[in-house]
Amino acid sequence: MNSERLKILILYIFLAAGGLWHFLGVLQEVMLWGASPLMIGLSIFLLREATQQQLAVQSAFPGNEHETHFVTVSADERQPLMLWGLIVLSSTFAIEVLGVKTGAIFGAYAYGENLHPLLFDVPLAIGFAWLTMLLCSIALMQRIIPNYEQYPTILLSMLVGVLMVIFDFVMEPAAVKLGYWHWFGDSIPWQNYFAWFLISVALAELGFRMGLFRRKFASIIYHAFFAQIVYFSFVIIK
Repeated sequence: MNSERLKILILYIFLAAGGLWHFLGVLQEVMLWGASPLMIGLSIFLLREATQQQLAVQSAFPGNEHETHFVTVSADERQPLMLWGLIVLSSTFAIEVLGVKTGAIFGAYAYGENLHPLLFDVPLAIGFAWLTMLLCSIALMQRIIPNYEQYPTILLSMLVGVLMVIFDFVMEPAAVKLGYWHWFGDSIPWQNYFAWFLISVALAELGFRMGLFRRKFASIIYHAFFAQIVYFSFVIIK
């Protein structure tokens, strides 16, 4: 088993185990205490994977199967990706602050104390969560459309937005059950999903305009999308 497959296996085991602990009611205090560090750590890990190596696809002869190998990301590619990551972190945190204070972006909601520490009533980890989900959705988009470079970037960004909404649709009820945040209403407003879509499209399109995502991200990044779905699914089932 190569190192990439081993990391993917560990990722699934780790998040599935966390979801199972929630399902069984085991180590609840530890799980809640570790939620923010986990969000931040996973985001940094995935961004590092994206900035260290990406997947190149080549075909030696027409008609032959594609050969895949990892290439080291050059400084010229790494620096814009890091800059984009910082923009995602700062902009999504600012949007969340406005959302909590006004209720005009996602709807009326508030964060609980489980995602600590908070700044302006918003967890510091929330920008990292946005970055993680965007990286995962972009990597999944790259797999859904093999020759994505041939399509207009706005269409690709819209697909990223759809994947983000799908993820949020699964995450929202789980996050509410975990006490991460709560909504002031009987249900999660559709306004929330519409805002998620628009914000995700804008940030993905910004990345494309910066010349990013030209090569496929490492496989572990799109696997993190499904590993997190497994985690939240355990919480929802409970």
